[in-house]
Amino acid sequence: MKRPATVARPEHGFTLVEMLVAVAVLAIAMAAILSGMARYADNTAHLRERTLALWVAHNRLTEIELQPKWPDVSKSDGDMEMGGRSWRWKVEVKKTEDPHLRRIDIQVLSPNREGNAATLSSFIADTGRQ
Repeated sequence: MKRPATVARPEHGFTLVEMLVAVAVLAIAMAAILSGMARYADNTAHLRERTLALWVAHNRLTEIELQPKWPDVSKSDGDMEMGGRSWRWKVEVKKTEDPHLRRIDIQVLSPNREGNAATLSSFIADTGRQ
């Protein structure tokens, strides 16, 4: 009896070209993921800075509102500690068309970047003030 000729079975697995394509696709995907995470971290730091700056502006506005004396039309500036940083603020008190209202514009300067970190505008009335 004759033995049947063995049929060549195809080998299972990936070729070198298929592996290179798979690694290239993985590298592109990983680069996109890392880039997205870096943007997320940068945005988080920026939002934290803006939040602290707005707190500084609201604190300064509250200090002005709690003063018993009606604020004069003027400009002032100063420093305030918040979140382990020293923030610079600038306040401008302006007249309005209504003699019983004053407009308060507050700018908070960032200790790390150029320009304003936050700007806040509000109106206060002379009700109950001297």
